[in-house]
Amino acid sequence: MSQKKRIAIVGGGISGLSCAYALRNDPNLEVVLFEKQARIGGHSHSISYTPPGSDQSFWIDTGFLVFNERTYPRLIHFFDELKVPVAKSEMSFAVSIPRKNGTALEWAGDTINTLFAQRRNLLSWKFWGMVIDILRFNALCKKLAKTNAIANSPEISVEDFLQKNRLGLPFRDWYLLPMVGAIWSCTTQEMLKFPILTLAQFCENHGLLDIVNRPQWFTVKGGSREYVHRVLDKLKEKGIPVLMDGIHYLTRHANGVDLHLNSGQIKTFDEVVLACHSDEALSIIQDPTENEQQILGSIPYKNNIAYVHSDESQLPAEKKVWAAWNYASNTPVGQGLDDSSAVCVHYLINKLQPIPVDLKEHQVIVTLNPHTLPKQDKIFQTIEYSHPLFDTQAIAAQKLLPNIQGKHKVWFCGAWTGYGFHEDGFKSGELIASEIMRNAHF
Repeated sequence: MSQKKRIAIVGGGISGLSCAYALRNDPNLEVVLFEKQARIGGHSHSISYTPPGSDQSFWIDTGFLVFNERTYPRLIHFFDELKVPVAKSEMSFAVSIPRKNGTALEWAGDTINTLFAQRRNLLSWKFWGMVIDILRFNALCKKLAKTNAIANSPEISVEDFLQKNRLGLPFRDWYLLPMVGAIWSCTTQEMLKFPILTLAQFCENHGLLDIVNRPQWFTVKGGSREYVHRVLDKLKEKGIPVLMDGIHYLTRHANGVDLHLNSGQIKTFDEVVLACHSDEALSIIQDPTENEQQILGSIPYKNNIAYVHSDESQLPAEKKVWAAWNYASNTPVGQGLDDSSAVCVHYLINKLQPIPVDLKEHQVIVTLNPHTLPKQDKIFQTIEYSHPLFDTQAIAAQKLLPNIQGKHKVWFCGAWTGYGFHEDGFKSGELIASEIMRNAHF
């Protein structure tokens, strides 16, 4: 009987979990999952929230929140297999940009009523210009996504595309950059460098270029912890250990890969899956190849601080504008957007996840990078997240990933291999698992 191949998976986020789950039944493999944090899940981070003045708690998510059937097919199948409870959610979007007089330009995309929540905008030619340019942009991007019209020039940026097609500043500053910044948690400067072809394909796939017939969004009932616990139960059934220990560094040799753990131990494996962020993966490898340095180093990450709180003053002043995602600028109308400041988005959990009926009057908010901190007595918890930054260099590096996958006993997976979302993370872990199993049998 041949000896089992020992596989280490480094990282307990969606990619590491999907990889371990896919490998769990292979009799030729011995799998171990490592996680440096005190919890498993990565961006699947549920917390028990207690509203101010209440003694009742309920679970909310602070990272991964929503998914849909159109663009998360593998994740949907995964959840169905695990019998994960889900509930309908919404993906409404609002924008709030201060004016010099102390008020703000505010609108939301739900209905005509929320679009023109501020009736004065009915008489604003700049606002109407934004609306018209949204329709123009949608049509242009639909054509771009379907025809791959600039496939030979993928380096064209959002900024170049806007200038070429004479899309106005109100459209750029009041709609597009807020939307892109909210989706990818990046600065204005980073948004403008984003490859337009990638953006067009993403928006088309996610129904963001449609005014009607947008996909129904869902959330995990009881928090994403529900699916994480189910995966861990399946791994436990198969005897796959989950070790809460980080990797200080790894070294490769003729007989395999040595993992030097933060605890001081050294464990040897035949192959290692680095299911962590690209920058973390590069820092773990003590002897990276030139290709590994170039590819992993081209996809950086940026830290963002999330505040879980109940301070309603952080939301748009116009209550009818309140949406699931609320973008807030700190630069007055007409002055563009601050190139360097991190994007500020207020996620209104009441619109995203089920809240107990008797507590629905309590607004639960997760704010990413607030311009002014929520009131201290209304802050429940702060959490640090990291998000990948995508530009033309990063997109080009993604296409070169096959050149380093498994070549030197190390595999790479993570949401950063795609658009940066849960479906991307899940698919990347599943893909690496299939490659490992295929190699193990030949």
